[in-house]
Amino acid sequence: MPMGKISVREILSRPTRALLTFTSIVIGVAAVVSVFLTTANTRVAQREMLRAVSGRADLEIIANGVLGFAYDTLEKTRQTSGVKLAAPAINRFAVLFAGERRAKARVLGIDPRVDQEVRDYKVVEGRGLETMGEVLVDGSFARSLQIKLDDPLRILGKGGLSDVKVVGIVEPSGGSGVAVGSSVYAILPEASRWFRAGSRLDQIQIVLDDPEKSDDVLKALQAVTPAEATVQAPATRSQMAEETMFATENGLHMAIAFALLISLFIIYNTFQMSVGERRKQLGILRALGTTRNQVRWMILREALVMSLLASAVGCGLGVYGATFLSRATQQVLQVSLPVIQISVWPLVVAVIFGVSISLLGAYLPANRASSVQPLEAIRSLDTGQDAALIRIATPIGIFALVVGALVLWLATRGRLPLGGDVVGIVMLLLGLVLMIPISLPMISMMLMSLMRPWLGPPAMLAQRQLMRHLGRSTLTIGVLFVAVGTSIGMAGNVLDNVGNVQRWYKQAMIGDFFVRASMPDIATGAAADLPLEAEDAVRKISGVEQVSSIAMEQARSDDSSVLVVARDFRKSSLGLFEVTGDEREKVIKGLTQGQVVVGSVLAQRKNIQPGGTMQLETASGPTNFDVAAVVNDYLGGGLTVYMDAPVAKLALGMEGADVLVIQADDSRLAEVEKSLRAYCGEQGLVLQSYAQLIGVINGMVNGVIAS
Repeated sequence: MPMGKISVREILSRPTRALLTFTSIVIGVAAVVSVFLTTANTRVAQREMLRAVSGRADLEIIANGVLGFAYDTLEKTRQTSGVKLAAPAINRFAVLFAGERRAKARVLGIDPRVDQEVRDYKVVEGRGLETMGEVLVDGSFARSLQIKLDDPLRILGKGGLSDVKVVGIVEPSGGSGVAVGSSVYAILPEASRWFRAGSRLDQIQIVLDDPEKSDDVLKALQAVTPAEATVQAPATRSQMAEETMFATENGLHMAIAFALLISLFIIYNTFQMSVGERRKQLGILRALGTTRNQVRWMILREALVMSLLASAVGCGLGVYGATFLSRATQQVLQVSLPVIQISVWPLVVAVIFGVSISLLGAYLPANRASSVQPLEAIRSLDTGQDAALIRIATPIGIFALVVGALVLWLATRGRLPLGGDVVGIVMLLLGLVLMIPISLPMISMMLMSLMRPWLGPPAMLAQRQLMRHLGRSTLTIGVLFVAVGTSIGMAGNVLDNVGNVQRWYKQAMIGDFFVRASMPDIATGAAADLPLEAEDAVRKISGVEQVSSIAMEQARSDDSSVLVVARDFRKSSLGLFEVTGDEREKVIKGLTQGQVVVGSVLAQRKNIQPGGTMQLETASGPTNFDVAAVVNDYLGGGLTVYMDAPVAKLALGMEGADVLVIQADDSRLAEVEKSLRAYCGEQGLVLQSYAQLIGVINGMVNGVIAS
């Protein structure tokens, strides 16, 4: 029997309905592909950035603070049993000038005799490092700035501007070449001079004789490692970047869940309607000898063919969408990500989702079709469906509501893995939809009573039509409810977050002008240091009333990284975090007495409360600091600790500045800006007015909204 021809004829006879089902699958599959490719691409970029630093190391010794650790640790490490190779390095950020072009670059001061045995890169043009004044440049970074072999460059660090020459172009051995890990390699003593690091190191990468014995060697190294450093396995991801990306990724994953849920309802509704309208046709087929399995397979085959075609289109659309999401992610993280790499796994997962949702949505209608008896060909009504729908949907709906509420409650209290809230919300939505059949009679009667004075008899007829096809009405209302409800909810959430960011920067970013060596990375706070003499030079400009410096450095708390933000609050109590009135005065006093202010995300992760303590790894080992306040914060993914500058210098060795905040005489703003622009142009620094800085922040916020 030509069952396939019957299916094709049915689809072609109702093209609009078929197109709706097809489109719903396309959107669901495209959402899965776009988000999976974008998040995978971002994580690859993070791993490659850290891989450029850690390379093939089995273990690493890293500094707890910005002062680094004593150089003699290197010799002790090399003498430790089980250590095959130890490569020292300075790892800092600086500003690189290539003609008129400038960029922030990671500078690695290395020992060229051993470094390539640890890090995965090779010289593809020119030669390796031999003398002072020479640098190697990462290939992708060189291409982005149009840097050629033998080009002169200038490096801006704490020690001011230095002239160097490119003697080699390097590429990662894996060939990935991620721009977010843009690196410049220099001989260790010269890099130390650029950053005024003295005879101290930031890290030692260690290769072992036997990697299987890494635990034993780690214990031995801990005995010779000073308090200002930590021995660990090389990091494979940036925790701060993870925190910064989580909100965006969680929102995208929620959008996937909603798209798939709506697709499921649309597909189920479509095939349920199709089976209802084809009841007489199915009865005739059964009378002609068609078996139940043949009827069931005919409906499922229609869903399967449609889902495979829609999945193919959705994969193509998803790849295009991934490029858009990648651009938005770059705007959020303020980094350059590699070109989207198309891998098979996200496409396979998306197709599985598309086909599974289609078959799941068509399964119950297919079972209903297979149960049609020959007498259905002459029966005028399909009986018993409404009672069965209420009997089945109501207990499942109650169960979904209870489970969803419990999962959401646990997720909001941090007792489930990140993303558990998405599961809870989807369960609640599904439960509410399943409760529609039992609640629709009462609600529709109430609405009919309200509308009857204006609409008259048509209101009553509409209510009866809804109740006549309870299953179809439930699905239509369910799709509209999920679509409208989630759209309003997500829009409200985005606008609420945007409002929080705007309130934060209006209190935190107070100043007329801002001077930087480079823009900081929003995920890690990493930026190039200003020259040490910059603050005094700016302070001498006529019309400048106040100059305060802000320094940002990563530090360690227990087994995690945090962003320490230091400012001299004795000189300036304006801005930086969101507290007001009498509370601000109390918090500022606490900071000047050695207390800290903690970002809300970090406080939640470590269960820190105002009046409690916060442990940081300092030059003298783990140290507890009293917590003056917990504040909302958007730097470093909220993993922030604010300290008074003298306290940060004593505990962590933080000195210098990442940014100068300048307040000028209101009547002389134009004059001050002109003088600052001239000084910054001469020194290769970045000058921003308040309006320009807010423009940058709004650009990041718009990237989140676009995602």
